[in-house]
Amino acid sequence: MVDLHCHTTASDGLMTPTDLIRMAAKEGVTVIAIADHDTADGLDEAAREARQEGINFLPAIELSVSYPTGEFHLLGYGIRHHDEDFRDKLAQLKSIREERVLKIVERLNRAGVQLTREDVCHESNGAAPGKPHVARALIKKGYASDIHSALRTYLDKGAPGYVSKEKLSPESAIGLIRSAGGLPVLAHPKSLRCRDYREYEHITQELTDQGIAGIEVYATMHDKQDVKLFGELAKRHHLLVTGGSDFHGDNGGRLGYYGYPRLIPESCSRALLQYGVP
Repeated sequence: MVDLHCHTTASDGLMTPTDLIRMAAKEGVTVIAIADHDTADGLDEAAREARQEGINFLPAIELSVSYPTGEFHLLGYGIRHHDEDFRDKLAQLKSIREERVLKIVERLNRAGVQLTREDVCHESNGAAPGKPHVARALIKKGYASDIHSALRTYLDKGAPGYVSKEKLSPESAIGLIRSAGGLPVLAHPKSLRCRDYREYEHITQELTDQGIAGIEVYATMHDKQDVKLFGELAKRHHLLVTGGSDFHGDNGGRLGYYGYPRLIPESCSRALLQYGVP
């Protein structure tokens, strides 16, 4: 089994890098990529544990990217995450993330919600706090019953705690990944919510011209028709096909599957390995 899109406590996942790798070994995963949001902080720990467990580990990251229709996520595989320039940029993103959380807490306080920065940081367990950690803190405080209701009621656009996220441009995100020796891959493209095939085609062409190397065809939010559509787009534009569970530990995902019982094809990892990642 392979899984090329997982999250840990280094961002908004619930499992430490060590525990995630150990679970992957028990589940029979042989190739895994950890792609935490805007951070590489968990990669060294995961790599050490992967060596212990005999798992082929791919260092990765997931970046938030601005786009005229909203935003999308970009995965970066095989990054040299110790590069100084790369780490400096990630430090900037971390600072921006922390400032956003402070603004969210302030807005919630003005709306009568009793929440502190410390409550949120407790949920992030040392990682840079983000909106999911605020949602978990709200649940702990009894303001919401689950993540979705916390987001909908307090944090999404139009809610009292909403603060827009500062994101990279497509060119900046692709350039950042390329500068660190990585391959940029469009994550779960259905999240772009395009109106039709032509719009997906236009965006794919645009991103291909800017330097993406692949599309995450096998994603949890993709049904059979989506897999066919995005597979055709990847083939048409000579892009790599990847897949992942987007495992967080609390989103119903299962390692090695893009929605149980649909296994992520092993060809996804073979393609990356053939291109020298890592």
